[in-house]
Amino acid sequence: MLQAAIWDFDGTLYDTYSGIMQALQALAAEYELPVERQSLYRLIKEDSVKTAIQQFGQTLNISPTLLSARYHEIERQTQQDPQPYVGALATCQAIIDQGGQNYLMTHRDRGSERFLAEGGFLPLFGECVTSEQNFKRKPDPEAINYLVKQHQLDPATTVMIGDRPLDVVAGQNAGIKGCFFDVDQFHSAPMADIIIRTLPEIIPYFQVND
Repeated sequence: MLQAAIWDFDGTLYDTYSGIMQALQALAAEYELPVERQSLYRLIKEDSVKTAIQQFGQTLNISPTLLSARYHEIERQTQQDPQPYVGALATCQAIIDQGGQNYLMTHRDRGSERFLAEGGFLPLFGECVTSEQNFKRKPDPEAINYLVKQHQLDPATTVMIGDRPLDVVAGQNAGIKGCFFDVDQFHSAPMADIIIRTLPEIIPYFQVND
């Protein structure tokens, strides 16, 4: 049974992809770059926003660093009021109630903590690792290794939960379990130890208090 959950933020706890897609499409429009919405969405869900911006840069012959900075400017405007997924708060609370622990590991900045605070999640989390700590990006396990060591987590009973294959692989690279939240039913992480389609499906995997 599991005892600790390390959560991704975007697309896992909170449905931020509407704002992300708006920002990417606005960025492409600024450079008159045609994009096909569903293909772009699948790319960022199965890989990353970083990969999408790198592809934009290659096509436009523009520095991805410059494009990334502009993307983040736009996304701060489009990402005003993201909402948690159905059952997200109840799932995190259930993990605590059953003696477990929650942690956050996201590539987003500390704005993720603000969203968690507004949604009532923050008291349920032992620590939030964000982009400010400058750990290597997933699937590199550096940030997960930090959480495991810092909080003396047992790798055998710890799981990384995310909506992209790289979340699963990052967890497995750290020697913990990887849970794929297949919210879009893309079936793109067959290597996952656990696959769920709704967040409450993870609750039975956690140890119940005696």
